[in-house]
Amino acid sequence: MNGKVGLAITLVVLIVIGGYFFADWNRSVPDKVTATYLGRDSCIQCHQTEAALFHGSHHDLAMDLATEEFVLGDFNDQSLEHHGIESRMFRSGDRFMINTEGPDGEMQDFEVKYVFGVEPLQQYMVELERPADAEANEIGRVQVLRVSWDTEKEKWFYLDPPDVNSKLDPDDPLHWTGITQNWNASCASCHSTDLKKNFNALAGQYHTTFSEIDVSCEACHGPGSYHVELANRKSLFWDRKHGFGLAKLKTESNLPQIESCAPCHSRRTVVKEGFTPGCNFDDYFATQLIADPVYHVDGQIRDEDYVYGSFIQSKMYHNGIRCTDCHDPHSTKVKFTDNQLCTSCHQHPAGKYDSPSHHHHEPGTPGASCVECHMPSTTYMMVDSRRDHSFRVPRPDLSVSIGTPNACTACHIDSSKLVERESTTELRQYLDWIIAAEQGDTVVAAELERVNQAMLEATKKWYPVEQSPEKTKYYSQLANALVVPEGRVPTLMDLAKDPRVPAMFRASAIAELVMDDSPESLQTALESLDDPNPKVVSAALLRIDAEVNRINERLQYMGVTDTDGILRPLGEAVAKLLLHSSPRVRIEAARVFVSFDPQSRKLFADTDQEYGFDKALEELKTSLSIENDRAAYHMMLGGLNEMLGDVDRAKDDYRTAISVEPNLAGPRSNLAARLDNDVARLRNQLQQSQQSGGMMAGQLKQLMAQMQQIGLEAAKLRYEEHALLGKDIERSKGLPDTHGLHFRYAMSCYLQQKYPEAEKHLLEAYRQQPKMDRYIMGLATYYVQFGNPKEALVYIRLLLEIDPTNQGYRALFSKAKAMLDAEQESTNSSESNDRNTVDPVNNSDDVEN
Repeated sequence: MNGKVGLAITLVVLIVIGGYFFADWNRSVPDKVTATYLGRDSCIQCHQTEAALFHGSHHDLAMDLATEEFVLGDFNDQSLEHHGIESRMFRSGDRFMINTEGPDGEMQDFEVKYVFGVEPLQQYMVELERPADAEANEIGRVQVLRVSWDTEKEKWFYLDPPDVNSKLDPDDPLHWTGITQNWNASCASCHSTDLKKNFNALAGQYHTTFSEIDVSCEACHGPGSYHVELANRKSLFWDRKHGFGLAKLKTESNLPQIESCAPCHSRRTVVKEGFTPGCNFDDYFATQLIADPVYHVDGQIRDEDYVYGSFIQSKMYHNGIRCTDCHDPHSTKVKFTDNQLCTSCHQHPAGKYDSPSHHHHEPGTPGASCVECHMPSTTYMMVDSRRDHSFRVPRPDLSVSIGTPNACTACHIDSSKLVERESTTELRQYLDWIIAAEQGDTVVAAELERVNQAMLEATKKWYPVEQSPEKTKYYSQLANALVVPEGRVPTLMDLAKDPRVPAMFRASAIAELVMDDSPESLQTALESLDDPNPKVVSAALLRIDAEVNRINERLQYMGVTDTDGILRPLGEAVAKLLLHSSPRVRIEAARVFVSFDPQSRKLFADTDQEYGFDKALEELKTSLSIENDRAAYHMMLGGLNEMLGDVDRAKDDYRTAISVEPNLAGPRSNLAARLDNDVARLRNQLQQSQQSGGMMAGQLKQLMAQMQQIGLEAAKLRYEEHALLGKDIERSKGLPDTHGLHFRYAMSCYLQQKYPEAEKHLLEAYRQQPKMDRYIMGLATYYVQFGNPKEALVYIRLLLEIDPTNQGYRALFSKAKAMLDAEQESTNSSESNDRNTVDPVNNSDDVEN
């Protein structure tokens, strides 16, 4: 009996417990939960081990208040001379101060409010402007000083911008008070948690906030309020729908973890706000593709790429390796400081890699270090050494054939071997050698060639041909395509189409096809619209956009509409992407779809796609408003509104761009062009009125005054623009790839009736980029206008080599040829007055046909 009672009780207990478990597991849980940021104090009580590792890490010290605890620099009345300015660092009570050149060019005292970083340098920040209505938790305009503290050598130094080693004018955007040194715009989102920039473009003021001043727990794990709520529940289970209530970073795929790091460890543009760990990185950001000046032509880092862009090129990434395989996630330190960092995973037979039989160097020397050979470093910010995370095999053979860097040469170059060098440019690292050679330093170039050849001979000996890396690897293919003109386009198309090639290379290859107008490259782009990676699809849309613009320009020049439906297949292909799952693709598709006229857009899109276009267009506008403290984005908004037919709003956008960055060249030209259109419209209105009997005297006077006022504003804008462009020309001396700036300045000189200057800068733009058709066209039309048909024909023939069927080029040729004929007739009366037009391409008489 007692046994039966005991069994019954046991059954009842089990039923109750089971019911509790079932009820607890099956409790009503919302499908979507919006978590908020709580701060690290909510994490520490349960995660003390992780908190201890995090304390004092680079993330923990990413940014702090300038207090005795965190300031490392010597503010004990120290001074530093830089480019004729002497800055003095001192204390004023508890405050850390600097006396340096301010935004007005005068020496002033500034309080250091915040510090950045801990090693190998620490930077200091000044709150230059604070709105009168700012709340206690809000921060105004903060600027990062270029006077910095070297934490290893324990001394002050001046951090020059890359490629600039001279005094910066106070109105230069690179000056410490300029936009490039603005914390709110350039630095804040990656040095603090849950940052909200909160820039008021009309007032020109920041009200920036963050949940925590540094890179804290929730920056990587996501907002933690729901996790804490779940942890505090009297439940035996976590949430059956949302797990721990945090981003799922420990999955079979390495993507979630890597993409939680990528927003701050990448060179990227924000496309959509609201990213939190666990989201798809490519939906929210546009990664910098492989292109100069950020990367060498084979994808090795040249400028700072912050790791992600190089890592996603690597075999490591594509074989599932994640950041925490090498780095402790909380201390951020590498797990080992020697070759064990690599051999802990590469556990091949003893001695295969970590021995002289593989690396052919004395153990313990740099040449025996895995990272020195496979992760060569480049120093940025004067003292900050960063390693290339593409994990590639050194390739002296490519250095010899196409000039790409290799880790062997980086170690073996020796400046003491350089004799009779004319340049005084300092060669502090391998990159400096490469740049010097590119800029024409023949002594450096010859020494690089010698060392590259020596390294090639050594690697041939150590690694026989049959063991050497495959010569058709994607990075060498891209490098060859970018350096060697022959076969460039087919190679880029092959790369773009190969699904085995990393998306970073596929997208970069397509982006390089933008300037190519062949049907084959366009077809490659159209096929790439089905690629699963948003990087690739977005790059393909760039190529299609270029094609649409070329067709539109041709139709506009000919004064016809697209009756043949040339644009239709392109429009329909783009329209499909307006409903794409990726916000980035939808936004890019909307930007391209706007290029079609409104009537065509209705033809190309079905009802769902039209609705999708309206939504994607709003996403695009929102995207362009993210960086509303930068003039460039207001200019893009202006261009978008112009294409949508809202010219008044476009003019407002250009005016906002001017107010946001008053010293930037560009928005004034756009606004002046729109004002010219207003004058033309009013003039047309006046002419129509006169044809229909005229207007009242008062109306006429008002209209004339309005035209004059608008015309004067446009002239003033162009005068200011010309002065700004002139400053940019001066600042760009000695810098590479300034052809676009010279062309813009040439156009400005022409409008200011400075014709010899216009010619000079047109020629410089052409000298730098002799294949650019608009530069050639600029010179051709200039010489036609100023009565030099012989010189004009030189450039018109170049245009016809590019596009023999272009009616505009052929018409310009006929005009220049007629001018030359007239000149010759006036100087040589014996010549026939009935000259036939000669075709510049095939020397036939059919140009007029």
